[in-house]
Amino acid sequence: MLHFPGRIPITIYPTFWIFAALIGYLNSRSFLGTLIWIAIIFVSVLFHEFGHALTARMFGQNPRIELVALGGLTYHNGQKLPFWKQFFIVLDGPIFGFLLVIVATILLHAPALSQGVIGSIISLTRMVNLFWTVVNLLPVMPMDGGQLLRILLEKIFGLKGFKYAVLISMIIAVAIALFFFLTQAFLLGAFFFLLAFQSYDTFRRTRHLSEQDRDDSLRQQLEKVEELMQTANKEEALHLCQDIRAKAKKGMIYELATQYLAFLKYEKGQWKESYELLRSLREELSGDALCLLHKVAFEQKDFPLVIELAGSCFQNWPTAETALRNAYAHAHLKQIVPTVGWLQTAFNEGLSNSKDILSNQIFDPFRNDPSFQALLKNINNRPLA
Repeated sequence: MLHFPGRIPITIYPTFWIFAALIGYLNSRSFLGTLIWIAIIFVSVLFHEFGHALTARMFGQNPRIELVALGGLTYHNGQKLPFWKQFFIVLDGPIFGFLLVIVATILLHAPALSQGVIGSIISLTRMVNLFWTVVNLLPVMPMDGGQLLRILLEKIFGLKGFKYAVLISMIIAVAIALFFFLTQAFLLGAFFFLLAFQSYDTFRRTRHLSEQDRDDSLRQQLEKVEELMQTANKEEALHLCQDIRAKAKKGMIYELATQYLAFLKYEKGQWKESYELLRSLREELSGDALCLLHKVAFEQKDFPLVIELAGSCFQNWPTAETALRNAYAHAHLKQIVPTVGWLQTAFNEGLSNSKDILSNQIFDPFRNDPSFQALLKNINNRPLA
């Protein structure tokens, strides 16, 4: 990773060079051609990102540029900007790219520069920037065209505008991907299919987005909670979570604060409170929070919920403890087949003390069942006496 400090810091990740080289090789099939493509992509992407960064700086922001696998990203920190300033920050990236098209076109009119290798490089630079400027202005997120659409719709419809932009982005990306697949341009088709999936995932995750999620002070408080949870000051984090929930009342920030609060309550031994917090959000939980709900639901003897979460939890946390918890839950509900299945899974995951576990009275109703007998033989290498 290369990092260049300055008023506009630039970070270049190794994946940028890898993808640029891949694109160059696929289009040139030669070592020299690949190097030329890498240079053109580097200059073009960096110039494009400077369009965003210089405009953000003009508006009093502190921008930084990152060159990553599929292009570049410009971040800017500072006071919240009005929509028209956000619009121009996004728009000036493609404008800078088009300026390269104009410059290349002018240079090609000079006879000394329009011939030979130099002419080919300038012509390729013009083609690359013209293609990328047009593609990048398509209303597909997270490309600039998608961001411009988002800004316009948010200005008109508020929070709903963001959701509309994501939905439109997904539909258009799918249509473009299908077009490229049908024309056998599989690389571009795969690229737009990936963008369509990202838009779908964003749409799914932002179903409960609320106006409170746009509150910078609440976001800063949530970041503070995340910092405090990495330290020993868990009590302050707990009170801050409660404060965030009281202010937000709903939305993604509220849901994250609730999950953090549930973890903090669990660490304090307040399992019932943790269970109640997580149960109210069980459809929106992260993988770790889902597994915690699985655990505290078992402690609260909510065995139907344990069974409901069994597969998802084991996928996120494939341990012997998880499998054994599932077996106990099924046993409490007198379900022999899944009980034996989860017991076998628990032992396969390295669960020890098999005799003590299998002697638990919860399994008494199954002891004469052939599948339970087979499990005993398999584990103890002898039939139950």
